[in-house]
This record gives sequence, structure tokens and C-alpha cells, in this order.
Amino acid sequence: MKTASREAGLLGLTLAVAVLAGTYWALGPQIREWKAYGEARADLEERLDDAEEMLKRQGELAEKLDEFRGSVPEFAEGKRAESELMPALDRMAQEHGLSLTRRTASDKERVEAGLYETTLTCEWEGGLEELVKFLYAQQEQGMASDIRVLRVQVASGKEPGKLKGGFEMDCAYRRESRAE
Repeated sequence: MKTASREAGLLGLTLAVAVLAGTYWALGPQIREWKAYGEARADLEERLDDAEEMLKRQGELAEKLDEFRGSVPEFAEGKRAESELMPALDRMAQEHGLSLTRRTASDKERVEAGLYETTLTCEWEGGLEELVKFLYAQQEQGMASDIRVLRVQVASGKEPGKLKGGFEMDCAYRRESRAE
């Protein structure tokens, strides 16, 4: 009698394991789908929170955007922006003791959402202090520009402490609208 009871228990346990395994196997895709759904929902909730935060800050962001637009120079339609950007760059370099030995402007003008951008490529010579002052002044000035590439090396055959190199500066600007 003990063996029959034991065998019945083992049979019940085996059936329970088989039912659980079959259920897991049958519901496996749904479980993975629910897990993916939960992750997607969490991502969407996070994006919604970010969007709500941006909506709360909309006025502040609009002010900053207007301030930025005011700092971006505006040039006449059809006029090459480089004709005004290069002399300003020369003056800034000269004010800080940096010598621009060669300057070129990109022929391509990039446009994104009404904001134009061109690249100025310059070769320079000067000391470390002059370079740092120039870079600081370039960063602090009103014109919206970024130096994307900066090369620095010791100027061979020159006086000690002299450096040379080059940089690529992306300058942003607007165009006057024809209605104005």
C-alpha cells in the first residue's frame, strides 16, 4: 500500500511538473511579449515626462532661443557671409597677437531650420598665451561659432615658444528675409 501511495504521489508530481512545463512552453511567447510591452511602456512614460517638463519650460526656452537668434549675425540674401566673417576673425586674432597665415572659406553653405552655417579654415602662428586668449575671446564673442578642429604643433626653425597650427571654425548666421 505504501508503494501505491508513493507511486500515486510521484505520478501526481510528474503530472504537475509536466503541466507547469507545458504552460511555460505555451505561454513563453506571451511572457516575452508582456516583458517587451512593459519596457516599451516605461520608455514611453519617461519620454512623456520629458515632454511635459519641456512644455513647462517652454517660455524659458523660447526666451533663450530669441536671445540666441539675436546673437547670430544676419547677412543680406545672396551676399557671401565670409566677406564679413573673415575680417572680424582677422581683427580678433590681431587683437590677441595671433597671426593668421592662411584663411579659406567653404564653398558650401549648410541650411537647417532657417539657420545657415559655413566653415572657415585658418592656419595660424603665435604663442600659447596668444592662442588661449584668442580661443577664449572667440568663445565669449557674440557671433555663434564653434571651433570643431584645432591643430597645434611647435613651429620649427622659429623662435622658442612659438607654435603653429590650424583650425576649422563653423560659423552660424541668418539671412535677411525678403519681406524685410
